[in-house]
Amino acid sequence: MKDMSDCEVYYVPSFISEKKAEDWYEELLSLETWYQPKLKVYGREVIQSRKIAAYATDPNLTLKYSGQVVDMNYEYPQVLREIQDQVEDKLGVKFNHVMLNLYEDGTIYIGNHRDTPENKVIASVSLGAPRTFIMTQDPKAQRRKADHASPSSVGNVELRDLTSRPRTSPRSESSSSRKCPADYQETESTEEPPQLFVARKSWILAPGSLVVMQGETQKYWKHEIPKEPKVKEGRISLTFRQLVVVS
Repeated sequence: MKDMSDCEVYYVPSFISEKKAEDWYEELLSLETWYQPKLKVYGREVIQSRKIAAYATDPNLTLKYSGQVVDMNYEYPQVLREIQDQVEDKLGVKFNHVMLNLYEDGTIYIGNHRDTPENKVIASVSLGAPRTFIMTQDPKAQRRKADHASPSSVGNVELRDLTSRPRTSPRSESSSSRKCPADYQETESTEEPPQLFVARKSWILAPGSLVVMQGETQKYWKHEIPKEPKVKEGRISLTFRQLVVVS
C-alpha cells in the first residue's frame, strides 16, 4: 500500500466473522436510543439525516456535536458491552465512549471532518453494507508543516493492514489479520510557494472490519463516508473514543 504523510491508520478487514457482524447489526438496529440530532447550520436549526446513539462509561462524560449537547446513555446493552470488550482486547486500549452512526442506505453520509486532537486513539467497527471510506490530507496543515521544514522532510507514512504492528497493536488471533490548521500567509516575495501534493486515499470498509486511527492522524488528515446512491442496504458504525472529563 502507498504511503500517507503523517498518518497512522490500521485496517483489520476481518476483525470479526460475517455471521457475527450480521448478528451485531440486527441487535444494534433494534436499540431504542437511536435519534436524529438537531444541528445549527448558518444560524438555522436542521435535523440531521443520520441517526446516532451515544454511550459513555462515566456519567461525568458529556459531548457536544455540532454545537449541540449529545443525548448520552450510560447503561450499556449487553451487545454493546460485548463489542467494546472485543475491541479493547484486540488493541489493549480502554475506551470510555462509543458513538453509533446509522447509515440507512447510500444516501446517508458523513462529510469531510476530523476528530479533536484529544482523541489519541480512535477505533471504528463497521457492520452492514460495505461503504467507501476516504481520507484526505489537510492542505492548510500540510502547508504549515512545510513552512517549518525542509522540502526533503515532507514525506510519506503508510496505511497498514496490520501486517506491521502499530504502537497500539491489535493482538494476533488465528481467525483474523492482524490534528492543526493554519492559513498560509503570502509575503511580498515574487517567488511562488512550492506546490505540495495533497494526498487522498480511499478503500472499502467491509462488514466486520476495524479501522484504528492514532498518532497525528487527526492533525493532518480528514475523513468521510461519501454518498453512494447505489447502496440500498444499511450500515452501522461504532466509533470508540477516549473522552476527557472536563472538571
